[in-house]
Amino acid sequence: MKIFYTCEYCNEPIDTLEVDQVDEAKFGFDCLTAQERQDIIKIDAAQNAMYVKSLCDSCIAAMGLEDTIGLGMTTANKSYIH
Repeated sequence: MKIFYTCEYCNEPIDTLEVDQVDEAKFGFDCLTAQERQDIIKIDAAQNAMYVKSLCDSCIAAMGLEDTIGLGMTTANKSYIH
């Protein structure tokens, strides 16, 4: 399955991954509520593709979200904000 990550804010492609099987815990999808899953993840079974809305680094910076101290995250976890 191909997983396409797109920025929810600017609609620019972030990355594409190809995996044999989606491990929900590995991708962090298991932490989402049913409503968040519906809003963030779209699956196209016919194309064997998953489309995930996220935020790109540029939009994170533009929104001032790169400062993770306010979110209670350490700098080691900084890349996992999106």
